[in-house]
Amino acid sequence: MTRPQRYLERMCRRRFRRLSRTVPEAYRPWVARWLLRLLETARVEIDEEETRRIAEITGLAHLKFKDFRRSTAVQAVAVRLAELDRQSVERTGPLSQNIDRIADLIGSSDLEKELLAFVVLSHTCSVLHDCLENVADQTKTSLTELLAVLLGVERTEIQTVLRDRGSLCAAGVLVVNPSETEVGGMLSLLDGLETALLDQADDVSHLFRRYFHVAAPARHSIEEFPHLRNDVALLLRLLRNACAQGTPGINVLIHGATGTGKTEFVKALASSVQAPLYEISHETEDSELDEQLVRFRSYLLCQRVLAKNCGSLIVFDEIEDLFPDTVVPLFGRTRGSGRYKAWTNTALESNPRPAFWLCNEMAQIDLAFRRRFTYTLELRTPPRSVRRAMLKQRLVNMPVRPEWIERVAESANLTPALIEQVGRITALAQHEDPATAEELAERTLRRCFEALDLASDDLIGRAAPPLPYHPEWLNPSHDLTALIQGLKARSKGRICFYGPPGTGKTAFAHYLAKQLDKELLQKTASDLLNCFVGQTEKNLAAMFREANEEDAVLLLDEADSYLQDRNSAHHSWEVTQVNELLKQIEQFDGLFICATNLMDQLDSAVLRRFDFKIRFDYLRSNQAETLFARVLADLQGYQRPRRCAEPIKRRLSKLSTLTPGDVATVVRQARVLGTQYDAQRLLAALEEECRAKERGMKPVKGFVSQIILRDFLNDQS
Repeated sequence: MTRPQRYLERMCRRRFRRLSRTVPEAYRPWVARWLLRLLETARVEIDEEETRRIAEITGLAHLKFKDFRRSTAVQAVAVRLAELDRQSVERTGPLSQNIDRIADLIGSSDLEKELLAFVVLSHTCSVLHDCLENVADQTKTSLTELLAVLLGVERTEIQTVLRDRGSLCAAGVLVVNPSETEVGGMLSLLDGLETALLDQADDVSHLFRRYFHVAAPARHSIEEFPHLRNDVALLLRLLRNACAQGTPGINVLIHGATGTGKTEFVKALASSVQAPLYEISHETEDSELDEQLVRFRSYLLCQRVLAKNCGSLIVFDEIEDLFPDTVVPLFGRTRGSGRYKAWTNTALESNPRPAFWLCNEMAQIDLAFRRRFTYTLELRTPPRSVRRAMLKQRLVNMPVRPEWIERVAESANLTPALIEQVGRITALAQHEDPATAEELAERTLRRCFEALDLASDDLIGRAAPPLPYHPEWLNPSHDLTALIQGLKARSKGRICFYGPPGTGKTAFAHYLAKQLDKELLQKTASDLLNCFVGQTEKNLAAMFREANEEDAVLLLDEADSYLQDRNSAHHSWEVTQVNELLKQIEQFDGLFICATNLMDQLDSAVLRRFDFKIRFDYLRSNQAETLFARVLADLQGYQRPRRCAEPIKRRLSKLSTLTPGDVATVVRQARVLGTQYDAQRLLAALEEECRAKERGMKPVKGFVSQIILRDFLNDQS
């Protein structure tokens, strides 16, 4: 909205919505005294209708419009004003009561109380408002002089009251707008406050309900945020001590993607310290001021009102309103600092009550503001174990299976808000069939992911894996159980998994991340390699930065694509890629895993930087027998696997290159064909997979090897 449009809207609101043509009897003595002082000291241009109304309110009804043009009217005004000054004005009515309540809370003086009453009535009483509008030659200097006369005080007293540190301005109740050209516009009240002050209010909370209110009770306990236990311990200690000692300037900035539970986390913290939590309202009336300023003034008012309530906390949600982005033509978007920088800095340094400031993104917040926050915390999607616990709690009475909850909890995009949404829809649908309820929940999640522009999450609704994962089906060179236990105590290190394809390197990385209750950030050559010089190095740096920000286990798959020996490099960019990766590995403070099939091609400097180099080898004979029996039982629908016959064992022992990946391939083949596999057919399929792999290991002479040609002729016959 342009400035002229805002001006026209403001004028329409003043004329038709707020102004009243009648003055309540309780406030007539105030208005009459102000009008007489105004007529006595200022040049006011009034018409006949306004003259009649002024004469009626001031008790000068015997004067007519033509009389106000004569010197006799000046004498009559002076006499009547002297009479009113000798009379004591009895302060009655809701306005007086409500102003007294505000004064007790924010520490206003008698002069500030009268000034507030003057501003309220000048915004709501048409006769006083019109007279002030018609005062000639209005400036900020003349405003202080005029107010000094109207309120019967010295000009210096008015200047003190109108400063930013005055109780009314510091609380956001009143703002002086020097750019305005009218007295009424120069003194701006908090949006809608004049209406609230003129209405009968039962208590303070009723009076200020438009600006802040007691937050709804917490739906979750702080124990439901175990992934934030270290931050929780610090914040609880900080809040308890700040409330007990009355320490000013405590501000906590909590940011994170939408739906990550920022508001519920703050409510749980407040509940833990047994402190009432007050929330700044989101909605405002159509205001003469920007919504940004209105909400900020509401926050200031809340701080001043609760200043003496040492056990209270404040939450200010959606603070993006205070720090909007600025769009510069031709140059795109720039990050804005907010229009009221000095005011905001003061508010962050002197607030009497601890406050939580919540936003989805803090990049647009100026660094001058960010450094003034006592503590900054980013809320990300909870780890897998917390997502699982939230699903179980929210769907405790729903007809969904435990294995379904386990599978859905794998989704890294599953936020607390989405879990709440799924639980609400599933409860309303009231399906008794587990399959139907699960399908509805999955469809809801897919639609939510689309609406939030999240990546397609194939963990939801995907087909079951070919093989259930068991670490005992791996043949590593190190004790993986001991490795997991060590990483649980300190999940930092650099590990290289190497060995033939299909031996379970990537699968174990996923399993390890699950055991550590961390997300796995997996990157391959297609994610990082770029045809432009220098871009691959940037992608590598961004990969480590992302893993650090997400506190994830980083898996670099196909590591041989960019860790090849620099002695065999043919181009300079091949060397710089290895150098960049070496630097990032040294600086990374998390758990980094690289997987490769070509260990002998890696640079020796890279190998020295790995704490462990673990080889994943082909299955041993006993492992092959156990896995074979398990898969055969699954394919034939048995509950328990049966022992392998001796001929089967002998043939399995000859498969020296068998891997779990080969078995998974055969299981997928069985699913595609839809046929029943017996022991002989399953064994034959595994033997064929091993032969195909061994053929690939041998050098091919000419265009077609003899083995491939023989198999082709057999197929033709």
